[in-house]
Amino acid sequence: MPMKEIPLFPLPLVLFPGGKLPLQVFEARYLDMVKRCLREQSGFGIVMITDGDQNLAGPDEQLPEVSHCGTYCLIVDFDQSSNGMLSIVVEGESKFVIRDQYEQPDRLMMANVEFLAVEAEVAVPEEREHLSGLLESLMAHDAVQRLRLDCDLGKAVEVGARLTELLPCPNHFKQRMLEMKDPLVRLGELDKLVERIQKSSEPLSKSS
Repeated sequence: MPMKEIPLFPLPLVLFPGGKLPLQVFEARYLDMVKRCLREQSGFGIVMITDGDQNLAGPDEQLPEVSHCGTYCLIVDFDQSSNGMLSIVVEGESKFVIRDQYEQPDRLMMANVEFLAVEAEVAVPEEREHLSGLLESLMAHDAVQRLRLDCDLGKAVEVGARLTELLPCPNHFKQRMLEMKDPLVRLGELDKLVERIQKSSEPLSKSS
């Protein structure tokens, strides 16, 4: 698999290939990174924080610990506000694993990463088609519509990725879904999660 040196953007969330994420950029190290990416038409890696904070309170504060697997992203939209803050929208391109990690003098995290193979294109099986319906209803929300997500509701990879991003579940579960290589196994795990969410909300609906 190809290796590449990329900057990392640690965040308390998980993004999949094909997903879109709006970000507010204000720290100098990330402003410089974004400007360089725009100039060179390159991207950066979004990785989930496992311990620590994304913003550094002081020059001696430790960088956060991050997951070994993340998503390489490209900037698809940007807007600079008068206060110097940069609003960007990124889109996930491909999954990677970190092979070596270090920091630059400006505290920007860098990594040598190995890109992972694209998952197999398989259809959503009949017994999981209700997950496509659930995703369709989630994508109708205004906040999601603003992202203008493209999603083929018949493809297991896309349905699994978008559902994982949009469902209210812990980040460690989302990270496990990202690290899975089989889209059908991922849909099975999401189906169990949806069932648990529905069961836990049943008493509330009966009492309301």
